[in-house]
Amino acid sequence: MKDDNWDLITGDDAHEIEVLNYSSQVNTIEALVRYIIHHNGADENGCANHPNEMSFRELHRIGTLFLLKAPGEYRQTSVVVAKEDGTVVHAPPEHGTVPDHMSKLFSDLGLMWRSASAVEIGAFLLWRINWVHPFKNGNGRTARAFCYACVCLKFGFVLPGTATLIELVVKNRQEYQHVLNLADASQAATGVADLTAMNKFVDRLLREQFLSIPISQPVTE
Repeated sequence: MKDDNWDLITGDDAHEIEVLNYSSQVNTIEALVRYIIHHNGADENGCANHPNEMSFRELHRIGTLFLLKAPGEYRQTSVVVAKEDGTVVHAPPEHGTVPDHMSKLFSDLGLMWRSASAVEIGAFLLWRINWVHPFKNGNGRTARAFCYACVCLKFGFVLPGTATLIELVVKNRQEYQHVLNLADASQAATGVADLTAMNKFVDRLLREQFLSIPISQPVTE
C-alpha cells in the first residue's frame, strides 16, 4: 500500500523502498515463525508462545527503514487518522500513554493465546494495534505483519497460499476500514470493542488464502 507521508523520502523512490521493505518483512515473518516454533514446539492448539513486543517493534523497523527517522520507535506526538478529505475517523490515545497501552495489548494477547482461535487472535490484533496507533506512521503494515505472524503460529506452521492474509487485507481495504470503524465505534460507546465483523472478515480472507494454495499436478511418465 503506497504512502506519501514519510519523513525521509517521498515519491516513486519512497514507494520502491516500501516494496523492498515489505519483502524484508515477509522474510522476517517466516524466520520469526520458524524460530519460535523451533524453541517452543507446536500442537493441535498451535505454538505455545506468541511473539514478544521486541519482535513487534522489529517488524515496524524493517517495514519503515529509510522512510521514517525513528523506525521501530513509538510515537512522541499525538496523531489522528483521517480520510483524504481531512475528515478525522479516529483519534488514537495520547502518545504518552502508548507504552502502557502496548503493555496491556501484550498482556491481553498472552491471556487469550492458548484458548482463542487463529481468527480471533488475528482480528484482535488488527483492531487493537490500529486503535492504539503506536507509531508515527506505518501502523497498518505493522499490524498486518504482526497479525499474520501470530496467525501462522496459531496454526503451527507458515501458511501456504499464493495470496496471503496480508495481501488480501490490502486488496479489501474498503471493507477493512469499515470493520475497523465498527470496532472503534463499539469501543467508544461501551468501552469494549465488538470484533464480530472483524472476526468474519479475517475468517473469510483466511479461507480465501487456503483456496489459493496451488493444486499439485499428477506426475506423468
